[in-house]
Amino acid sequence: MGLGSISSSSFTAFNNIQQSDVKRPEGFQGTSKDVFVRDESSQFTKEQQFAKAGRLFQSTQAGHVNAASEIEIEGVNMYEGRNGYDEKFLGTELPLPKLGSSIKDKVAMRTDKPGESELTYTNFSVVMNKERKQCFYAICNIDGTSHRNVRRSGSWSIDGRIPREYQLGNEAYKDNDIDKGHMVRRLDPCWGKDPELASRDTFTYCNAALQHGGLNQKEWLKLEDHVLGSAKGQKMTVITGPIFSKDDPKFDNNGLMDEPTQIPMKFFKTVVWNDGKELKSASFILSQEDIINNDSSLGIKGGFDPDRFEVYQVPQKEVERLTDLHFGNIGDITEKPMRLTAENDYAPKLK
Repeated sequence: MGLGSISSSSFTAFNNIQQSDVKRPEGFQGTSKDVFVRDESSQFTKEQQFAKAGRLFQSTQAGHVNAASEIEIEGVNMYEGRNGYDEKFLGTELPLPKLGSSIKDKVAMRTDKPGESELTYTNFSVVMNKERKQCFYAICNIDGTSHRNVRRSGSWSIDGRIPREYQLGNEAYKDNDIDKGHMVRRLDPCWGKDPELASRDTFTYCNAALQHGGLNQKEWLKLEDHVLGSAKGQKMTVITGPIFSKDDPKFDNNGLMDEPTQIPMKFFKTVVWNDGKELKSASFILSQEDIINNDSSLGIKGGFDPDRFEVYQVPQKEVERLTDLHFGNIGDITEKPMRLTAENDYAPKLK
């Protein structure tokens, strides 16, 4: 059991609607932006239609737009009744990662459940960094014994359980080469009673990070493919997230964002499994420095040293040092960093 070798070929009109019909879900905090609520099975609700029509009327009256197609509608989901990450999934308890002293005050807390920070979805959970508006980590249970390869469906939504200002929306991703990089891959939680819902749940902006297409669609995808392939016939838990640094370049998407953020230059992925006796794990770090540095369309201000695109298998303690996230005793199999390249067939070194 565990991770096999990674091969270089493997890696979502305003029609007789009264304002009194519009209701906000419990716990929802609106902002100056018009938002609406969409459940998983419906198209536009009355509130959506009302918001869209109202914004269209105001904008056309002010002479800002000429067509409804220029109105940006933003979906909000409360993700009610989701099971979230299961700590006992691997047979040996694996708690959520602990946040160290340097980052614990930056956690986005839920408004519907005061004192809680874990955002639960179908078979996975996310904890958000309110300053960087991206997750500290996303943690997912993968059941390779009942996994389903479901079709892609769903659209990106804001999570209504934390304030909008703690999340990046489409304003950060449009008109550039930055992808909404899934931290929990769309297919990973697709098992159990409702794999289709699990797939749709991954399209929350809380599960997205600023990841250049050159990484997201290449080596990151290769690593995701390898992890999911290795889970066939067994269970795994995957912890993924950005590696934040104070030196990350500032980014406002060429003025399209009200407030600038920073693009993380590196990401981590830690895979945990039970070998029948105890937990084992392997950790990886992927860099997008060179890709970001060479994309002049992003309008990034401030220089940083270019680096080659890199994929490393690293000791768990290196991920903990860089993130101030602490995973406990998860049976790390990596003794020293090893760069994964075409020459070594992107193969992780296993004991």
